[in-house]
Amino acid sequence: MDKLNSKNIKDIFSKIKDIMVENEDFLFKLDSDMGDGDLGLTMSRGFSRVNEVIAEMDEENIGKIFIKAGMTLASTVPSTMGTLIATGLMRAGKAVKDKTEIDLQDFAVMMERFVSGIMERGKAKPGDKTIIDCFLPASKALKFASENGKTLEEGFKEAYRSSKEGVEATKGMISKHGKAVYHIERSAGKEDPGAAAGMLMIKAFYNYLQKS
Repeated sequence: MDKLNSKNIKDIFSKIKDIMVENEDFLFKLDSDMGDGDLGLTMSRGFSRVNEVIAEMDEENIGKIFIKAGMTLASTVPSTMGTLIATGLMRAGKAVKDKTEIDLQDFAVMMERFVSGIMERGKAKPGDKTIIDCFLPASKALKFASENGKTLEEGFKEAYRSSKEGVEATKGMISKHGKAVYHIERSAGKEDPGAAAGMLMIKAFYNYLQKS
């Protein structure tokens, strides 16, 4: 599978929903160590609603699907994390405006826009112990794979591996944003919950491509 169409994208959002629901308690526990513990509910509730909305869309334009997913996430879970990921999704959608099929090269561009959108909105940079520390390595992996003739599955395999390494690296970082700043001692040596949530998103893409 070298290209994905609108049906594939809808199926992937369904996969993201499933993985967030399955990991709601995991994300709750991680977030409880650094904040108020609402991340698990934010991700499971948010992507459940996203899945419902885009599943009903009679739309082949992939850009519009991503933009609608972002708008739905923003309105359903208007928290910091919900807003950041929503911004990324909408930026990614604009990158493939009017496309009905997307390949690895498209995904590489989408991920770059996704990450830059989150960085601009959240004012975070690599090493701040945030979701960026998961998505930026994944973005670089997709770009490298695209430039070196890898398949879509191979590209997301590397992106998933890089995202896991990014999450692991956050254990040695100091939180500089959000409520975690006030719980530095409790968060020391622990992975960032936002980065973990981002890694699960990448995992959903990879798992879908593996089984397809």
